[in-house]
Amino acid sequence: MYISRAYHITASCHNAKGMRRLGSFLDSTETFYDKLLKSCDLLASLKQIHSSLTSSGLINQAPHLGAQIIIKYTKYGEPKNARSLFNNIHNDKPNSFLWNTMIRAYANNGHCFETLELYSLMRRSDISLNTYTFPFVLKACASESLILEGKVVHGDVIRTGFHSDVYVEAALVDMYSKCGQTNDGRQVFDEMSIRDLVSWTAMITAYEQAERPKEALILFQKMQQEGLLADSVTIVSVASAVGQLGGATKAQAVHGYAICNAFLEDLSVGNSIIAMYAKCGNVEQARMFFGAMRAKDLISWNSMLSGYVQNGQASEALLLFEEMKDSECKPNPVTALILVSACAYLGSRELGRKFHDFVIGGNIKIDATLWNALMDMYAKCGDLDTAESMFNDIHPSERNVSSWNILISGYGMHGHGQKALEFFTRMQEKGIKPDHITFTSILSACSHGGLIDEGRKCFADMSKLSVKPEVKHYACIVDMLGRAGSLYEAFDMIRQMPLLPNDSVWGALLLACRIHGNTELGEIAANNLFQLEPEHAGYYVLMSNIYAASNKWQEVGRLRQDMKNKGLKKPAAFSVIELGKEIHGFHTADQVNTHWKEVYRKVEILAAEIKMAGYVPDLSCTLHDVEDEDKEQMLYYHSEKLAVAYGIMKTDPEIAIRVTKNLRVCNDCHSAFKFISYIYRRKIIIRDANRFHHFEGGTCSCKDYW
Repeated sequence: MYISRAYHITASCHNAKGMRRLGSFLDSTETFYDKLLKSCDLLASLKQIHSSLTSSGLINQAPHLGAQIIIKYTKYGEPKNARSLFNNIHNDKPNSFLWNTMIRAYANNGHCFETLELYSLMRRSDISLNTYTFPFVLKACASESLILEGKVVHGDVIRTGFHSDVYVEAALVDMYSKCGQTNDGRQVFDEMSIRDLVSWTAMITAYEQAERPKEALILFQKMQQEGLLADSVTIVSVASAVGQLGGATKAQAVHGYAICNAFLEDLSVGNSIIAMYAKCGNVEQARMFFGAMRAKDLISWNSMLSGYVQNGQASEALLLFEEMKDSECKPNPVTALILVSACAYLGSRELGRKFHDFVIGGNIKIDATLWNALMDMYAKCGDLDTAESMFNDIHPSERNVSSWNILISGYGMHGHGQKALEFFTRMQEKGIKPDHITFTSILSACSHGGLIDEGRKCFADMSKLSVKPEVKHYACIVDMLGRAGSLYEAFDMIRQMPLLPNDSVWGALLLACRIHGNTELGEIAANNLFQLEPEHAGYYVLMSNIYAASNKWQEVGRLRQDMKNKGLKKPAAFSVIELGKEIHGFHTADQVNTHWKEVYRKVEILAAEIKMAGYVPDLSCTLHDVEDEDKEQMLYYHSEKLAVAYGIMKTDPEIAIRVTKNLRVCNDCHSAFKFISYIYRRKIIIRDANRFHHFEGGTCSCKDYW
């Protein structure tokens, strides 16, 4: 009604008297339309207002009204209508205001290439570039990491004399950092005559996003020394930087700073504190903070779920998800990705299938990333057939490098090294270029499959395919050589590495020394590991195992005392078995499980039966200085044996027994399961910390090489 009334008033003003009437009425009409546009929240209403302004001729007399329509059209996903209006107005009255409005509308709504196309046209016109032009053009460059285009804009900034404008400089810092040119961004920052909070925050954020947390925190300290107080945006980046460093004390300091400055009212700050505590390994503090939050959004829930999964507490993540379903927050694809990784971590095929059904039933959009994550989950839950089927369901043109990597890794984990190599070749034939993850997966597959020559060739092919070897690739090669018994060649590889060997490299050598009983090299590897990871109990245990296998009980005692002095504890062995929708867990020598007495009896019966078939206990797997008879008794009650015995008791013969163990399966259990699979004609699938073992008919898929 209001639009109709305004239209009739302006439409009747086409004689001299009417024009005077229009002149007196124009100001109030513009105010009316201005209020109308600000309250407009429907595309249909916006088009009606646009039509009325065009018919009345006001669209050309009041550019600010046209600018509002341009912005709203772009916001509503109608960039063509916005550009059409812009073309009609600016051809009549060219001015920087409308050009900047159109550039801003494009940039703020993700139309980056349209932003740059319009900017290029603006440069060739007589329209002056100004301080309102550059920040949004630079934002478009940053969004798509267009560094060459960004440098051209930087040149225009210098040429037009706006290089000292604080907003333009902050946009330059942001552009360089998001394009991966953090040092160039720092150079701009250092040359700034005036640094406001926006500039400092942009540079701190740049370091945080470039995973240079120490520099981010040093800059934050300098900012405070210059008398500037952080705002909520700054604290979000600082919290993320602390999370990357993993400092518990610093995390508490950031939390305290946020409390003192009343930043916790900002939900983004609260969410960043959850993520910070979780990344620092303090998931209990993260949960406490999460529980105390008065308001939670989807990011809050996802941050807490992710924190649990990151810290190996996948079961707690699934329990929290049940709470989330009762809240007002509905899961999104990010939630699904987190929960899929939780199912993969647990190795539970039933849980994985249940959650897959939930994703489908909940109408959660399954994009390429989530589809790949589901494939990966099935592969890690021992269901390689479903993973392969999902891969085949992807249209060939939509298979990305991650899709191929997941199956290559899956084949390797399940002991199909040759198939992984065939798939690796097929991938390249289809024109998919391997990345660093591909090579990690294929080298690992070669390592577990004993494919030494093939592994060497793959490692040599990295440089040919312009993939620079990283530390993790050297760790795979060391592991491959070590497992094959070429321990000194593996040691030489470490000494000749162009990169500093980390714990994964020395850990691979130490494990190989455990397999082959090499105390000399084991001590070298262990000493390096004790310096790199002094709080990692697993390395002390591995070296203790090497000493025990060589009957060096004095050295075993010394290491155990060192662990005690440092407050380190050996990781407790734990195995779980899926029985339909139920999951049952067993510790080594478990007398807590409600079924432990009948399970013990079954284990003892199994031991007697497999001995008659030729099984000989591997006493080197018992790491205590006791009599052989006692050692043999100890071997009976390993957690994986208890789980398998329970599976034989409670499942039908045609059903595969699926067990997941948190540590590496021992040699004795591996030997025992081959005999059990033969005598009982059962398929047994064990997923340990490194890989899958499929036992059937007296053999294992790993071919006794793991």
